[in-house]
Amino acid sequence: MPIRRKYAAWASAAAIAALFLTPATSADAAEAGASVWPPDGNFHAWDGEDSNGAHCAWYGDDADWSSCAPAGNLRNKATSVENSGYAGAYEDVLVYWDTSYRGARACINNGSWFDLQHFRFPSNGAGGGEVMNNNISSHHWTNACSEEPVYIP
Repeated sequence: MPIRRKYAAWASAAAIAALFLTPATSADAAEAGASVWPPDGNFHAWDGEDSNGAHCAWYGDDADWSSCAPAGNLRNKATSVENSGYAGAYEDVLVYWDTSYRGARACINNGSWFDLQHFRFPSNGAGGGEVMNNNISSHHWTNACSEEPVYIP
């Protein structure tokens, strides 16, 4: 019995140490990563960090975030977003700096989540280079996209 207890104590200590000694990934540093929720077919946005605050969910495209459900208006108010779409056709989401799918755009890949204050729009249109936090006005689903948000160190 004493050997089992010693082994159990050692294993517990090793597991705890591994938690603290594991290096942070770039996704951790960037406050972006994989969704922790199962896919529900929607694109989600919140006006607070870490998926908190007023919330809207879209199953389809939206050319103007001035009205959405259930929050009512997240145009230029979103601080965190999550793509909980289903894998397959039209699984990625392009978010836009302006309404009607105009201006700079950035891809939110299927299954990913972002706290937007740590990212800028790529330089690919009006609003390019601006912080994405509180700066999204429209979005649409797409088959594939490559315009990744730019991490702000």
